[in-house]
Amino acid sequence: MKQIDTKKWVEFPIGGAQGLFKVVKGKRLTKADMQDGEINYIGASAMNNGITAKISNNTFLHPANTITVTYNGSIGEAFYQEEPFWASDDVNVLYPKFHLTKHIAMFMIPLIRAKGQRYAFIDKWTKDLMEESCLLLPAKVNGKPDFAYMERFMKVIERHVESVVALLVKTDNSL
Repeated sequence: MKQIDTKKWVEFPIGGAQGLFKVVKGKRLTKADMQDGEINYIGASAMNNGITAKISNNTFLHPANTITVTYNGSIGEAFYQEEPFWASDDVNVLYPKFHLTKHIAMFMIPLIRAKGQRYAFIDKWTKDLMEESCLLLPAKVNGKPDFAYMERFMKVIERHVESVVALLVKTDNSL
């Protein structure tokens, strides 16, 4: 695979008035107050898409099709959420100001994680700092993010991975 030319990419703020997302802080829910259920509880974890429990509490749910980012604990871990969920107070939720698809989210998540790494050992990636942080993204001639490029790029990656997995399965089954 050839190297991607990022010379014409542009920095876009994550949050704030001109940002890509509205950044919303999660809400504290103590273990004592958690009720067992089927709703994903997203905590400061680097594993399992950030899911640390399944609850039935539904007072402070965030919608599906958002990105969660830990700012405490596993700082900078980011995950795409396909279902409504509760985010802990160690997590910020990125509400897109554009039409977010799973593929666009998968394009942005490694960039968000890389940005968060600078806070991993020195401080928390607070809501204010996250809003001020910028992502270097492909841009159209008009200076707007090129979401179509991000979508196509990730679909190509997805097809490539699927073909490699299919080949590995076929090879493994023939042994």
